[in-house]
Amino acid sequence: MQEGPYSDQAIAGEYARLKARGTREALELFIERHPHHPLAREARNEIEQCYGRK
Repeated sequence: MQEGPYSDQAIAGEYARLKARGTREALELFIERHPHHPLAREARNEIEQCYGRK
């Protein structure tokens, strides 16, 4: 079975690329695109640790 464009592997790759940018905006973009994915929680935690709450 072929994986779709939004497979966990593709989403994890997107998260890694956006996180590597090192900006709050990149992490917020990931959250906007995948708000219910488990990595969105990690992105939210990263934002809070690095930049504080909004």
